[in-house]
Amino acid sequence: MVKKTFIAFAGAVLLAGGCSLLEQKPPEQVVASRAQKRVDLLMEGDFERAYIFTTPGYRTTEGVGRYGTRWAGTQMWLSARVEEVVCRAGNADLGPPDRCQVLLRVTYTAPGMGLSETTLSEDWILTEGNWYLYQKF
Repeated sequence: MVKKTFIAFAGAVLLAGGCSLLEQKPPEQVVASRAQKRVDLLMEGDFERAYIFTTPGYRTTEGVGRYGTRWAGTQMWLSARVEEVVCRAGNADLGPPDRCQVLLRVTYTAPGMGLSETTLSEDWILTEGNWYLYQKF
């Protein structure tokens, strides 16, 4: 009898744990995390790993070398953090969000200018089941 109770208890624990795997984070939270990871990689100069956050379509036409040249100025960044993420549905039927706008607050130093701060806006889209930076050509 104790063995059956233990097995039932263990099964319930596994089932409860499995249900938590099905819980989805809100798109704003997922995008904020991915966007922050990407800018952290840019600041480290790891353009290859930051590149994987661009859309699969972008990666078929633009190489990591060219992508890296677009972000060479990140070496002057002192900090970059996600300030805000706003997600919306792209179609008129107002389905689940598939587009997000990310605002980044960047603090940097530039020669002759000293400490400066700016806000960058990025577009992220849901494609192939994941969120990616929509990098313009």
